[in-house]
Amino acid sequence: MYQIRIGVGDMRSKPVFESERQSQIVYGEKFELLESGESYSLIQSEDHVKGYVKTNIIAELPEKAFKLKKFHSTPEIKLPFGSYLSREEVEKYKIPKNKLANISDNNYNVCELSKEFMGVPYLWGGTSEFGYDCSGFVQRLYKFTGIQIPRNSNSQKNHTETVDKFEDAVPGDLVFFKGHVGLYLGDGNMIHANGNSASVSINNLFDESKYSNYLHTIFEKIGRVTKSL
Repeated sequence: MYQIRIGVGDMRSKPVFESERQSQIVYGEKFELLESGESYSLIQSEDHVKGYVKTNIIAELPEKAFKLKKFHSTPEIKLPFGSYLSREEVEKYKIPKNKLANISDNNYNVCELSKEFMGVPYLWGGTSEFGYDCSGFVQRLYKFTGIQIPRNSNSQKNHTETVDKFEDAVPGDLVFFKGHVGLYLGDGNMIHANGNSASVSINNLFDESKYSNYLHTIFEKIGRVTKSL
């Protein structure tokens, strides 16, 4: 297994920079190296997504002991929320204890975690606080709590158990629309990385605004996360 040397690495659909960003890997996330190339190499991430990353950012994966609760920056590297770290890496990057959680500590609430990222820019293919897309945002939150869900919204929809109506929805459920997903916070509120505000924002689904009315026209399902991949 391998990791990247930088805080966040793009996974491209083809071994060229101009190709589509399919997803991202953050520091310390493990992946398989499928094909090694001079400029780009084909990898497969833990959520089964395949894509090309720059070969020169691939490194060996040390045993991890911690995950990062808060963004950490040094002159060498900028580490986003959800990075995974060995004891040696914690010492190397001088990461304070209050930014760290034990890698096996999954006692976190996805809804409370989500509010820390209000205003983070929307980024197609993004899975970090440098920029999220809708499915990358909810996937990152759930992964921090120890639950790996699929990468794209359609696969997430198929992975979750159906909740019949909003009256039965609870905070932490996922709300699916055509090509979009958000995290339900309760009381009709949903937090999501979205193109409408070009950021992570909270919208009320029943405020009868033009945007919420539009979302109802493309609504597909309420899904409950009950298992990991």
